[in-house]
Amino acid sequence: MIIDRILVVPAVAGLGLLPVPADAGERKAAEVECMPAEHQTLTYDCMITLKGRKSGMPIVDAEFMVGADMPSMPGAHSVRPVPAEPHDIPGMYRARIELEMIGEWNLRLDFTKPDRDRVNKKLHFGGMDGHGGHDHTSHGQTE
Repeated sequence: MIIDRILVVPAVAGLGLLPVPADAGERKAAEVECMPAEHQTLTYDCMITLKGRKSGMPIVDAEFMVGADMPSMPGAHSVRPVPAEPHDIPGMYRARIELEMIGEWNLRLDFTKPDRDRVNKKLHFGGMDGHGGHDHTSHGQTE
């Protein structure tokens, strides 16, 4: 009887009926959504959703830093990287970044776990009010 139960679990997992995290070696896909932090100019709270690029499964237990630079002014403006923290939902992380000015920024997600990797996302920060009062979302492909 015990042997039958052991064989059933892998068969069910293989059918996709149980959630299985993405493989450690799979390339990452990231969706990033940043909102202005309350009462702080040029500070943004970013929610990052990580999934396996091929499997679409959440990437859990990742460790990575979030930094940023302005593509229009290479080397002139950059943000000191901050650690991303896991959120309550598997595959979701958060980070607070402090920018130097509004405009287009390239967010760099530098991973050390589950494997070394880098994901780049371009986002535009700042709106008509000049205080970054718009939502900033990137759902495009990673670079």
